[in-house]
Amino acid sequence: ETALRTNHENDGRPFQKELERTAGGYQSRRVATIRKVDPPTRVVGSGDDRRVIFLTNPWLDFAGTWTARNGLAIFLEAKSTATHRLPFGRSGGLTTEQIGTIRTWRLAGAAAAVLWRYAGRVALFMPEDLAAAEARRDKSLVFARGRPVPPGEGTVIWDFLPVLERALWPPKPAPAPPTVPGSA
Repeated sequence: ETALRTNHENDGRPFQKELERTAGGYQSRRVATIRKVDPPTRVVGSGDDRRVIFLTNPWLDFAGTWTARNGLAIFLEAKSTATHRLPFGRSGGLTTEQIGTIRTWRLAGAAAAVLWRYAGRVALFMPEDLAAAEARRDKSLVFARGRPVPPGEGTVIWDFLPVLERALWPPKPAPAPPTVPGSA
């Protein structure tokens, strides 16, 4: 099955390069090993008639393991847009297949999320965020509803792993101080 590329204006490659550099930074720190997953292609014809056809990709943009979390599998979909909305179910947004893949990996116990760059900022969306938007019958994600990802240091351009960690394992609230009988 083939898919035509329709997002010529913003194909996300600069953002993906930043994430590849971030992955290299995480790997050098021995925190995670994450790789860009190239979409499958088919070359047809030869010479001047040669064409490269991008096939439907069964994977998300990035896959790897989180060394600091005992090798937990990580799957990430990277998006970059010129607008504050990321539509569901169509090219240029999150396709139905991508949403299904994110959910499948999360249900299997992996860390799976969307990293979205808009207006020089990055936000992280978990599968639960996608489900909440769909439950509200939203037709798209809204950037402001994501978890902000701060810039990193050195080769870690966007430090998304702490944000992902807090989303997966929220800090437990501090226990209430003990009450002293007869006070209050």
